[in-house]
Amino acid sequence: MKIAIQGIAGAFHEEAARLRFSHEPIEIVPCLTFRELAAAVASGLADKGIMAIENTISGTIQHNLELIREQQLWISDEVIMRIRQHLGGVPGSSLQSIRKVYSHYMALNQCRPFFEAYPEVELIESEDTALSIRDVAIAGSTEMAAIGSALAIARNGLIVLGKEIEASKQNYTRFLILDRLPQTPTACNKASISLVLKSDPEAFTQAMALLHNWNIHLAKIESMTIPGQPWHYRYYLDLRSESEGQLAELLADIESLAVSIQLLGKYTAHTL
Repeated sequence: MKIAIQGIAGAFHEEAARLRFSHEPIEIVPCLTFRELAAAVASGLADKGIMAIENTISGTIQHNLELIREQQLWISDEVIMRIRQHLGGVPGSSLQSIRKVYSHYMALNQCRPFFEAYPEVELIESEDTALSIRDVAIAGSTEMAAIGSALAIARNGLIVLGKEIEASKQNYTRFLILDRLPQTPTACNKASISLVLKSDPEAFTQAMALLHNWNIHLAKIESMTIPGQPWHYRYYLDLRSESEGQLAELLADIESLAVSIQLLGKYTAHTL
């Protein structure tokens, strides 16, 4: 089974993919950007995709919600993984020798407090953690280092200059499993939807009241502006329910309040 990931071999997306599909052989399809990942699944280049959607330190990657909706992908599962960020440098380097540290912006955000003790170090954003580690290995400079997984550091022959340097040890990323076509889960208690409400000041309050009426828990909500429609928003909701019947009734009821409503997926919720 081909699994599309954001990043190259050794990225946290690969770790999450191997965690989720640990009992079956998989082939990793590297994609440099999240847009490429979504396109790989939508086009059939990959059988499934795994995409980070939120982190307990850096928050939600809202753009990825838009990609899932725009590419009409289906969320079939989620994976929650503890993120351990390590600082890797070439053999012979040290915390005293490095002057530039490269990584994805989310990894940098998770580790900024560590570098307060090293004001001479410049933090530089890159497209991917594993790619940053590979580039540092190729450059071979003792003044360069990168933040990423232990897997990527070992694969590229670097040494660990700082172990688990993330600010919080409660550092988890939630990844979504994406399919090209809707899947029929054997059991599910969670759903994700995209919702645009009518321009009625009571529409949002009424929609939330419907959740209460059907005993459905709002696990998460994100609002995003709609280009060309000032002060009009698209909402992304994660809903938890005891039965699929409850969800179907809610969607039928909420439709009267909506300009558009799209079911993005149904799956089993995972807890920490």
